[in-house]
Amino acid sequence: MILFRHTKTDGAEYLSHLDLLRHIDRTLKRAGITVKTSGGFHPHPKIFMNNPLGLGIKSVAEYCAIETDFGGDFKKAFNENSPNGVKCLDFKTSEEDPNFAHTIERCGYSAEWDAPFDTEKFLTRNRIIVTDKRGRTVDIRPRIYSLEFKNDTLLFTLGCGENNLRPDLFCEILQHESGGKASNITKISAHGKHTF
Repeated sequence: MILFRHTKTDGAEYLSHLDLLRHIDRTLKRAGITVKTSGGFHPHPKIFMNNPLGLGIKSVAEYCAIETDFGGDFKKAFNENSPNGVKCLDFKTSEEDPNFAHTIERCGYSAEWDAPFDTEKFLTRNRIIVTDKRGRTVDIRPRIYSLEFKNDTLLFTLGCGENNLRPDLFCEILQHESGGKASNITKISAHGKHTF
């Protein structure tokens, strides 16, 4: 199994999760990298990605795993055949299924922010209650690992997987708190058992 970290930038941030999967599948075919398939009447390539990222959010820390016997320079082969916004940054082989959708526990983000913001005051709160789109009240404070504002940039780390907090929704919450507005939200890191 090959695990690789890739970008989602230069327009690729507007691809849906399924469209990104199709792009990766086509890139692997163009590169001559044969991916093993599932059994049954409708076999699917064994390509496993991390949790979906909201449309318009860029990333330099997306993870993917493929079942393949390819033994060459994966990064070179992939990047020579991939679209501009989806480029392999690093890869490694593994005997263990990384299950990125479950093992990535938190992700780091940056966002341009157009107003001063007192992050320390925000983080001293024990509870931050919001109402989700289904009308449920949720305390998001346990899902916020860090928050920093410097040089007109917000740097923050949020929960992922079962403890997920979407970065765009988090920025909307901060906008209501401070009156500022986020732009150019980018995932810059992912943390879990199999990340690199």
